[in-house]
Amino acid sequence: MPKPLPPCASSCTAAQLALFAPPAATPAAPAAEFDWDRQHVVVIGDSGGKDSGATVHTVCRAAEEAGQLHKVRVLHCDLGSTPGGHSIEWPGAADVARRRAAAYGVPFAVRRSTRWPSLWERILSHGRWPGHFARFCTSDTKTAVGRVYIDELAAELRLGEPIRAGYAMGMRAEESKARAQKPVIERHRMSGKGTLRIVTTWLPIQQLTTAEVWQLHEEHGIERHEAYDRGMRRLSCRACPLAKTEDLVRSAQLNPELFAEYAEAEVQMGDQFKKSISLREIIERARS
Repeated sequence: MPKPLPPCASSCTAAQLALFAPPAATPAAPAAEFDWDRQHVVVIGDSGGKDSGATVHTVCRAAEEAGQLHKVRVLHCDLGSTPGGHSIEWPGAADVARRRAAAYGVPFAVRRSTRWPSLWERILSHGRWPGHFARFCTSDTKTAVGRVYIDELAAELRLGEPIRAGYAMGMRAEESKARAQKPVIERHRMSGKGTLRIVTTWLPIQQLTTAEVWQLHEEHGIERHEAYDRGMRRLSCRACPLAKTEDLVRSAQLNPELFAEYAEAEVQMGDQFKKSISLREIIERARS
């Protein structure tokens, strides 16, 4: 079972709950039924963040109730490092994901893009930063990696037919209108023609608020990354163009060397990090 929270977790969690109080009313959608019997495996993507933690807990508990825990795998997609040797994701994120998988007794794997040694190299090759309408960071270093991992499982299982895989992710409706409109269960485009794999995506915590996610952590002793206790609200890349400015400022305070390296790349590419603010401005705010 999950390890108990550290001594500070109770007060830290209370602060997080107060900070992320949910909107006045968010109507809950009817729960979609996930067909465990149809799947050969169910992969949970765990970035090491809070939503991943809630997803791992929710899926593993559902698997236990269905007698299908043996089908579950947890996958962490490693985003690599910069030329300066700085991890693009938060250090320790993979370790948190590994311990969460171990807490439920399910296999854990870390994989990285076979095409791009790091997200950094993918960004430089593109010549622009990722954005809301160009999320190649996700498609190339997470979705593509997940597809390769599912094919790896298919070879391991020697099924003699296309593998049927569930793919659970921690997307939530509260995060954006686009995510609120996504079906809880749908056939994923990585299925292709279905001759090699049939992948069904599952968003098991889509209707949870941020406060409810933290409540799950508190009630079930789900491990969380230390960055949350240092002021971060999300655990995406340490310097993510899709993050809110206030979160980037706090990250720049915690990761000054990484942000300095990113700022040099911003100048070299001639492409501003965010439409609303440059990395230079983010660093200046962090210093003030």
